[in-house]
Parts: sequence; C-alpha cells; structure tokens
Amino acid sequence: MTKSIRMAVLATDAEGSPDLYLTFVEAADLRYNEGQHYDMALAHPEDGGYRAPVIAFDQNDGAADVLRHAAAFMEGDTDEV
Repeated sequence: MTKSIRMAVLATDAEGSPDLYLTFVEAADLRYNEGQHYDMALAHPEDGGYRAPVIAFDQNDGAADVLRHAAAFMEGDTDEV
C-alpha cells in the first residue's frame, strides 16, 4: 500500500542561507520501512534551487517534534530550550 508522507528537508537556498523545504512523497510500506522515502525527499529540493548540505526527516522522526518545539521557541511562545 502506498501512503503520502510529509517530509521536511533542511537545505541551503540559492542565496546560501539555511532553509526548510517542505514536500510530500508517495512511498509503499516496504520503501518506507527501508528508509527510501528519505532519498525520494532529497531529490526534490534541487528542483527549487536548493543545494547541499541537505538532510531529510519525516513527520514521525524525532526531528519533527523538535521542529514543533523550535517554532514555539522562535515565536516566543516558550523559553524552554
């Protein structure tokens, strides 16, 4: 069965600044379990002018939880680091 997976890719934009590229990838359970969805997500940022270094994470990775916390921290909603 194929499922849509929310992915975030930390990359460098065309100006050389760090940025997050958000995308969806479609992956069968086997490809997901083997981690191939990361490779699929890493193929997309180049289309938008992003470049290495790049690292991808999905909605279930620990980094996604940290991203949620980071958003609250950056907005001033929490001082907890």
